[in-house]
Amino acid sequence: MTRRARVGATALGLLCLTGALLPGLRATEAAWTADAVTTSTVTAVSAPTTATGATCKPTNVLVVGLQKVDLAWSSTLPLADQRVDITKNATTARDTSQITLTGQTGGVYSYAATYDTAKLLGLLNLGDLLGGTYGISIQTGYPNTTWYAAPKTFTLNVILLGLGSSCS
Repeated sequence: MTRRARVGATALGLLCLTGALLPGLRATEAAWTADAVTTSTVTAVSAPTTATGATCKPTNVLVVGLQKVDLAWSSTLPLADQRVDITKNATTARDTSQITLTGQTGGVYSYAATYDTAKLLGLLNLGDLLGGTYGISIQTGYPNTTWYAAPKTFTLNVILLGLGSSCS
């Protein structure tokens, strides 16, 4: 053992001895106990999924403009867990009143929603639908929660005078 190692070992030994001999320090034991016992059951559930087969179809009339927007989609969750969000100029309106169940096959529900110009104006409190861009999101949520899947989104481009509004 080298001189440096002996000095280090001696210093470490003295430090340990000093700590053990200081008054007021004493060993303790820590433990946690509880007199109550509990059990629980955890139930796994499937996360909500994004609406499938979703479509967005605007109906235009020349000079009059946009007349309505028809949405359709499928989901494995019931009607109560469907929602449509429509956004214009950072204002978002959430709607469930226009959604109808159109069919069911093997645990998959089909839905439709129609928004005419009056409904769009009322939802967003807008003065007109002469032109602009709207964000449309179809939301599918998990029952009795605020947990929603990623939305299926569309962009509705309303063209002045009904010259070809589109939804993509």
